[in-house]
Amino acid sequence: MPLQKFELITKYFRTFDYTKLDVSDESDLPKTFQAAEEQIKETTVVKNKPTPVGFKVWVIAQQGFFLQWLWHVKASPYKAVIIKLPTAKPYGKKGKLQTEIPLSNTQSVVVYLLKRLSTRTHHVFTDNLFSSPQFFRLLRQLGHGATGTARPNYGITAEMKLIKETGKALDGTALEYNEVIQIAWNDSGIVLFLSTVLSGAPHERTPKKRKLPAKRGTKAEAQRLHQVFNGGSFKMIPIPTDAAQYNDEMNHVDRGDQVRSYTTYQHRFRRGPWQALLWSFLLEVALANSFILQKKTQQPYWKPYSTLKA
Repeated sequence: MPLQKFELITKYFRTFDYTKLDVSDESDLPKTFQAAEEQIKETTVVKNKPTPVGFKVWVIAQQGFFLQWLWHVKASPYKAVIIKLPTAKPYGKKGKLQTEIPLSNTQSVVVYLLKRLSTRTHHVFTDNLFSSPQFFRLLRQLGHGATGTARPNYGITAEMKLIKETGKALDGTALEYNEVIQIAWNDSGIVLFLSTVLSGAPHERTPKKRKLPAKRGTKAEAQRLHQVFNGGSFKMIPIPTDAAQYNDEMNHVDRGDQVRSYTTYQHRFRRGPWQALLWSFLLEVALANSFILQKKTQQPYWKPYSTLKA
């Protein structure tokens, strides 16, 4: 790319609204994956992906806008965060008291990303790769709220494990454990949630348009579905607010990836493939963030620029 064209990028594309944001200091947290053809030590292998070898990037995003990101590297400098337990907990055969517990390196990435944001308080939505009661307690201590799905082996109580295993739960059953609410919701299957913001109380419901399931199950289940939907294909059904918010807020990184896919530029890299991939990722993020800000804000409005004129 000629230097003149590269300078036009910074002149006509901005990655932030300079009247409202300060990205020099500078919400959903999964990972994105940048494909790579070279086998170098920074690449990661993720099975069952269309392109299994690539660069892994941890991203915190809102409305598709990438706020901050960290490159995943082996022997990562982002070490596990140590948190203190409110009460000593016996563990092991001898019942030795445990006063603190380390988080996993993956969970610690969330803490590092949040510390890089300019604002201090956030409501973070995570999937079950990150969620655990101890991790959510730490986010609460740092001044952040958190909501996410949970795995049965990630430190939830025995009652919630039993609900998950038996499949029997009241709609929105909630238990409190160390300032973290544990919620079991009986959708098509039992879904476990953790939250420090929402209580899962019966009055916390949000109407959502639901489609009649294609698979009706047993005859009794089919009759029940017919009664609920009253012969229609869609119905507004009140579901737990934690589930509704989670479904709405957990796809912000995916939105950003989608915008990057259709706002990218046509350019072929001829040498330095892995350096070009990393550079192109940063450029695509700048273009996508600029596009999102143009859609979300009225002022300032940047006029479109064209390099090709008849």
